[in-house]
Amino acid sequence: MASPGNQRIDIHTHLDTPGPEPSAEELATALRLARRHEIGRIVLLGNIVVMGGPDPKPEDIGAINTHTLRAVALQPDFCIGFCYLNPAHPASFIREEMERCVVQGGMKGIKLWIAVKATDARLDPILARAHELDVPVLHHAWYKNTEYAFNESTPAEVAALARRFPKVAIIMAHLTGVGSRGVMDIAETPNVLVDTSGGQPETGGVEYAVRRLGAQRVIYGSDWPIRDFGTQTGRILGAKITEEERELIFRGNAVRLLKLKE
Repeated sequence: MASPGNQRIDIHTHLDTPGPEPSAEELATALRLARRHEIGRIVLLGNIVVMGGPDPKPEDIGAINTHTLRAVALQPDFCIGFCYLNPAHPASFIREEMERCVVQGGMKGIKLWIAVKATDARLDPILARAHELDVPVLHHAWYKNTEYAFNESTPAEVAALARRFPKVAIIMAHLTGVGSRGVMDIAETPNVLVDTSGGQPETGGVEYAVRRLGAQRVIYGSDWPIRDFGTQTGRILGAKITEEERELIFRGNAVRLLKLKE
């Protein structure tokens, strides 16, 4: 078992118990399962049951972020919150929510899903404020042979966003979902990292991302409870990379991005 100062950090998790209040039982389960795999902290990206669908209303956003704030309050040494936003909402609401969640609530980053494509100019106020607050933005991305969900973004579109805001750290979600093509899309945008979540592990995926981007741009994420901690840590543990690279993926990059105390 790793010491508390060296435990892994999971950049991509959710809660899925319905209701306005976070479930203490679910948090206890997450903590128990995470500790089994030497994960000391998890980043909550919003309750997947109450996210309000692909185009959440302002009241949905407020409820989701309140849910996250309360979960962090219940487990402050384990949970880290990201502020979930819909760029289609009025800029005044977005700024107020970022103030409530990040400035006052201590959340460490921003989460964007599929309400608006990454190429849409309505993301600009969010990225500009993220730059002011010096927090990262985690953005969903995927490449599909089937129909895309609502305004789902591709890695190429995330790369376009990164070029508009080169000083904002962007975490592109779902290494397995974007594949080698997605890694190539972000290769020339050094402010973009890729998290290792998305589907089941595929041989060589982590190694390719490390080789193409460098380990400092690959960060561990499980997408728990959609995926389990064991399978998702296994893809890093089984990858043919150095221990130094593994440490960056499991912990070092998150410590740097989220400005956590060692």
